[in-house]
Amino acid sequence: MRTVLAGDLGGTKCRFALISADFGVHGVQHVPTVRERGPFLAALERAIETILSAVPAGLERPTAAGFGTAGVIPRDGRSIEVAPNLPLDGFPLAQHVEARFGLRTTLLNDGRASAWGEFLRGHAAGRDPLLCLFFGTGIGIGLIVDGKPFAGATNAAGEIGHTTFRPGGRRCPCGGLGHFEAYCGGRAITERALAEIGPPPATAASAPSATGWTVGAVVRAAATPGPGQAAAQAILAEAEAAACALVANACTLLNPGAVVLGGGVLSGWPLLQERIVAHVPTATSRPIHRDLQFVPTLGGSDAILWGAAAATCSLWSAG
Repeated sequence: MRTVLAGDLGGTKCRFALISADFGVHGVQHVPTVRERGPFLAALERAIETILSAVPAGLERPTAAGFGTAGVIPRDGRSIEVAPNLPLDGFPLAQHVEARFGLRTTLLNDGRASAWGEFLRGHAAGRDPLLCLFFGTGIGIGLIVDGKPFAGATNAAGEIGHTTFRPGGRRCPCGGLGHFEAYCGGRAITERALAEIGPPPATAASAPSATGWTVGAVVRAAATPGPGQAAAQAILAEAEAAACALVANACTLLNPGAVVLGGGVLSGWPLLQERIVAHVPTATSRPIHRDLQFVPTLGGSDAILWGAAAATCSLWSAG
């Protein structure tokens, strides 16, 4: 069976696997995301080498690779023009992988890849238009229109996390002020917790972020009487207001038939998803929310891998 090597290049971790034509995910490798280009590329290469050295029986060795990644990808799909959470600004990653492994390589914005994967395989498969919003280290968005990811004039559509929530507000990881991502992105939540509360309790150290905090740990701090409770509650209150406004704005602007919600922030803070779903009908007109369906992600990171594989045009006719 044919396969594609696919990758999910996230701001906290990266995930690589072989994707077979039946949507199977094989030989998964995880590596942490580091902020230095040399070590980042070395870890990426080790993960790919491990996968290619142990292709399961019955599967063909891949001849193509697709990577879903945060940031703005030029239309040629060869590099990341703006990579806010990766050390790859302007780096010709596709050329690098091709030269190193001989795999024809395509890059795709991770929100767009997620949406494509969910459209092909998820709970809202075939719903068109389909809007996917992922609250992770940053905020990923993908929109499927007429069966294809919407890219915009310069392949830069969808950076909704870098639109403004509060003019002149908190500084976003991209450098801008007041962006949604500066309030409800996972990196912003955990960095704010470190700055305003201090180091997390020792019990919060499981699967820590670069700050030691996780979103789940901030949620627990907000529920636990103590010196950090008020600060944690304030952080989450602003994050909730931002996330609810962002989703309602996106629904009003795009009028999707279904919305897929996912990402690590919602995994660590399940109540946020409930509040977003409850908020949207109160903040949008009836034609927008009357038939709107909210569904959870089916694939999570797998959806990014499915969409990135589809972008290579070598497995599914959707490409």
